[in-house]
Amino acid sequence: MSASVGFEAAWLAARAPYDEAALARSAVAEIEAWAAWLPADAVPVVVDLGSGTGVALDRVRRWLAPRESVAYAVDQDAELLARSAPPEDGSRLGRIVGDVLLPLDNLGGPADGSVDLVVGHALADLLPLDRLAARVASLLRPGGLAHLALVYDGLTAFEPAGDASLHAAVLAAFHRHMDRPASQSPDYGGSTAGRGLGPALAAAGLTVLIDAPSAWDVRATDGVGGRQVLDRLIRFVVDAARAVGAPSPDDLDRWERARRAALAGGTLTARVSHRDLLARKPERASRAGRSLTTT
Repeated sequence: MSASVGFEAAWLAARAPYDEAALARSAVAEIEAWAAWLPADAVPVVVDLGSGTGVALDRVRRWLAPRESVAYAVDQDAELLARSAPPEDGSRLGRIVGDVLLPLDNLGGPADGSVDLVVGHALADLLPLDRLAARVASLLRPGGLAHLALVYDGLTAFEPAGDASLHAAVLAAFHRHMDRPASQSPDYGGSTAGRGLGPALAAAGLTVLIDAPSAWDVRATDGVGGRQVLDRLIRFVVDAARAVGAPSPDDLDRWERARRAALAGGTLTARVSHRDLLARKPERASRAGRSLTTT
């Protein structure tokens, strides 16, 4: 779930274990197999769109190990990028402050058509899917892969739910807030990005290899990290519902009090639904390439 109302480093750190647990293992396994198949002296070029503090790049380095890489972390937030740790395995890292939907070569990044692996984790719901897919397709070399994961898929469910009708109204308001930019950009990802990204990637000429569910399951009993994530989720939902003006302030306060009482009592849980997609740019007709299988 992307934090559409804030990207503080503390939030990114708190959610990282839940992101890691949610990732579709089938997609990770395909990336690891792809890396193992590359020539022994190959040094893959990796671009992480919406990199933030570089958590996704840390994952990618593990998946590619022991192979080194040349990676570019791209984000509009220079402060978050500055927090990304330099690689310890001999890989190279370039930090690019810029728009993830624009070419990177004029900012010191790789040229279009030269990137082996593009990743974008918890990103697609915040962008127009058609433009994101086109940018990813442009960056990739023939045979290159794109891993767009943790794409929000329209479900945030708290338990205990309490007043079912009020609970549904609050979460509907949360989604309306996420979807506000769609009035200006009809292809905006928003609350249903997980359902729209696969068709957008295919329309951009990529082959979708894996489109799999991934979900957070967060419990107050998980400890400090779980309570931090639940606290932020409540805040995100309340702030979004308040911004769209529904339900009434009294009802929204009642909903929040019930969630926070359950959190304090150790009974609150939340499930947040995402999808993980792995796509490949087709090889040129004149080149033979390894074929990854869809699972």
